[in-house]
Amino acid sequence: MRYFTKNTVDFWRGLAANNTKSWFDDNRQKYEEHLREPYRRLAADLVHEIRDREPEYEIEPKQATYRINRDVRFSEDKTPYKTELGITIGRTQKHDPSYPAYTVRLSVEGVSIAGGMYAPAPALRDHLRRHVAHNSAELQEIATSEPFVGYFGSIQGDKGKRIPKELVEHGQREPLTYNKQWVYWAGYDDPEMLLSEDLGGVILDHWEAARPVNEYFKTAVATYEHD
Repeated sequence: MRYFTKNTVDFWRGLAANNTKSWFDDNRQKYEEHLREPYRRLAADLVHEIRDREPEYEIEPKQATYRINRDVRFSEDKTPYKTELGITIGRTQKHDPSYPAYTVRLSVEGVSIAGGMYAPAPALRDHLRRHVAHNSAELQEIATSEPFVGYFGSIQGDKGKRIPKELVEHGQREPLTYNKQWVYWAGYDDPEMLLSEDLGGVILDHWEAARPVNEYFKTAVATYEHD
């Protein structure tokens, strides 16, 4: 199913060149027809597909989307509108740092497909580090399997300089023990990808390849929540 069209690209490129409220107001109907509505349809389809496979994701499609208006209060860039939109499927909300998520970023420049544990709170983060340290063989088997490597390459994420002392020796053998987040990311600088008839399928194929990583961290989260 094709969600976005050349009209979407024309609107978004026009917005990039004329990122003002007056231009947006003059082109609001094009925005609603060619960007907002297909964006919402894609979000709904992705949410429902993930929920069918993983019922614990109870987020509603509207909650998985983002506003096109930028928050300019603390930004040097005062342009009012985004030229990239995302869809993030968390367990009950977009920004749920306590559970693995799936996310995709869409723009006329291309598509990025990602997911994982983004910003767990310190107590959960250290619990996850312990889980990684004591179950590193399982994680490595998952992280080096196809098609995960083919799509994402490796598990990534910011690392801390310090970890609990009892994990230091483990960290020497398994560098992912030092991570503060465990994420995966595939970026495609291909303007045609946004217009693909199989955009939804491509995104879901990526997420399915990454599902074992998410399941690994779901298990770790479950032991944390039941302690």
